[in-house]
Amino acid sequence: MKKLLFLFLLINISCHNIGNFEFKPIECSPEQMPKFDAEKVTIIDDNGNRLRDTIVGQIEKKRTVFQPCRVLIYDAVWKSSDNNVITKSKIKMVAMGKRWKYQPEKQDVVTIQFEYTNKEFEKCKKFGLNKTLPLGHWKGQVEEGVIENVERIWMHPFRHNQFSFTEVAPFPEVRFPLAKGKSWTNQLSIETGWGDWSNSSGNSQYEVVGQEMIEIPFGKIKNCWKVKSQAVYPFGVSYFDYWFDEDLGFVKMEYKNYGNQTLSFELAAMIDE
Repeated sequence: MKKLLFLFLLINISCHNIGNFEFKPIECSPEQMPKFDAEKVTIIDDNGNRLRDTIVGQIEKKRTVFQPCRVLIYDAVWKSSDNNVITKSKIKMVAMGKRWKYQPEKQDVVTIQFEYTNKEFEKCKKFGLNKTLPLGHWKGQVEEGVIENVERIWMHPFRHNQFSFTEVAPFPEVRFPLAKGKSWTNQLSIETGWGDWSNSSGNSQYEVVGQEMIEIPFGKIKNCWKVKSQAVYPFGVSYFDYWFDEDLGFVKMEYKNYGNQTLSFELAAMIDE
């Protein structure tokens, strides 16, 4: 009985006390940049059996926004549907100058760190839209994939911890050449492991509004491209407006999710190492 009681207490504590996470140094050792990005396709036989994977297409590679070892720090503010602040925090993203192991033919890897406290974790439980998404712990550091070539720049959103709902919003993306009125669409299928959102699919629409000057913690930035987008899923519609600078990338991002909560990311600092 004592052993069982101790085990229960240990599990209970581990689920309700995640500690704090502060930024830590990230070691960056870039590799030589590939000349091209490409697409992987699977060859199947007449019976639908998988034969092999092959690489097709060659898109000229570049690393301007995601320069090797560049550090980007963002201020993040998440607000409730009645405009009260739920959390204020910071995010650090470092471009590693290497390929991402899950899609090395076209994605580079970035390391992302999320500052948080146990108090924020406890506070966020009642505001989560996805009631069946496991919240046993938060992550302080993750790796994600980004795409940067002469045709487009794309990244996984900051989608961990309290920001999980960005998974069902449009992903940050620009397609070149940029011009006012340009539009495009995307589709995303979500597999298992995402709670209420598992086994669903959504359609995203994007439109370039034009260029404008913005003022963010980093400073004033002229001629930012503004893009408006929305994603439609069976459980609701999420809106995502963002501003893109051709050197700094996605410098300002504003979400409104299907629960009318808002989330903003604004560039606060940039370090080229």
